Amino acid sequence: MNGSLYPLVALFAWTILASSIRRLPAIRKEPTRLATWYLYVCFALIFTISWAGVWNRIDSWTGLPASNVLISQCLVICYCALQTTVLELWAYAPDQARRRVKITISVYAAVLVAMITLFLRCDTSDDLQQSLKAHNLQPGFNEWYGGSAEYESYLLIYLTTISAGAVVVIRLCRRYAKAISPSWLRTGLNTTAVGAALGELYSLTRLTDIIAARAKVDIAPWENVAEASAGLGSLLIMIGLTLHWWGPRISAFARRLRRLVAYIRLRPLWARFYTLDASIAFDDRRHAGSGSVLGRVRAATRVLRDVDYHLTRRVVEIRDGILTLRPYQDPAYAESVRAHFISRGIEGDDLEAAVAAEQIHAALEACGATTRNDGPASPAAGNVPANIDAELTWLLKVTNYFIGQSTARPNGLADADPTPTGGIA
Repeated sequence: MNGSLYPLVALFAWTILASSIRRLPAIRKEPTRLATWYLYVCFALIFTISWAGVWNRIDSWTGLPASNVLISQCLVICYCALQTTVLELWAYAPDQARRRVKITISVYAAVLVAMITLFLRCDTSDDLQQSLKAHNLQPGFNEWYGGSAEYESYLLIYLTTISAGAVVVIRLCRRYAKAISPSWLRTGLNTTAVGAALGELYSLTRLTDIIAARAKVDIAPWENVAEASAGLGSLLIMIGLTLHWWGPRISAFARRLRRLVAYIRLRPLWARFYTLDASIAFDDRRHAGSGSVLGRVRAATRVLRDVDYHLTRRVVEIRDGILTLRPYQDPAYAESVRAHFISRGIEGDDLEAAVAAEQIHAALEACGATTRNDGPASPAAGNVPANIDAELTWLLKVTNYFIGQSTARPNGLADADPTPTGGIA
């Protein structure tokens, strides 16, 4: 696990840190953002050190047996202190937050002093060290944790601290997530709570290690559970604490993508109107030179630069095309079309869209025959939703029915005269 998952987690953290370097002067002016930045530093260091390629070399670099354990776990304590600090800065008024942060830092600093003191006083076995080095092995939990009272005390302090920190994180996240309306911040708090819960699983596994060592029981197969819960839990916490920052960018990208897809899907209906009357196109540069590859690339580039503008223009142009066909629509034909689709079980907005699409087909045919209806036009094709999103939903349904009816007009209507009383324009 620490040869595959941990390097990926570390890469994620270092990537975030590298992308934020240019904003560091601004980050330093905001305590919450600065605490979050330091949180990512600890996060990156923890999983860089825990990577097998680094982990197995730390002892030789420091000259202290199992110093990799000490360094990584001290960084975890710093990480827990910072994640609690971030949530306290979020959750409380500035004065109250400062008091709580001072207490949090003082408690975790005392924990670090106690851990380092106990670790350095551990009674390790030189014979064990020589045996492990001879076989190029690292000491496991059973060898280290079961053989020294100081080390067990050290580990109990460490696990109790991170477990208590996880409880605080879960409590704060759940409390404020319930008070916030659905948003990226609320999702981030819930994600952080899940990550902290996985951290509790890590603590439980490590406590089981101590008990198993005393009982001379080998639970090595559970090692992957501890590593996976630590890696995934920490990653979820980091994602959750920063989701309110980059989550809206995902929403903006998804919205832009949906608008682009809608723009493309509306083209068949729009193209039919444009073929009938090119003057509906406000910005004809989109279509100039469309027969050449370069012209198409330029048109696509203009659309990608401002999808919202071009989509809005397409919607307006389709509406203009529908208005152009109003003199060729017949209310009686619209009612017969409606009755036909009702008999097929179509209802609601789908019914209105199907009727509008069939009216457009009929009006296009009548327009081509220069047959104009002098009576009042049917209002079905002129349905006007309240906003652009509702408009898109409506026109996409009309387009879908329009495409489907292009190849298979409704039975019983294909031979009907859409303008039985129309005259020559």
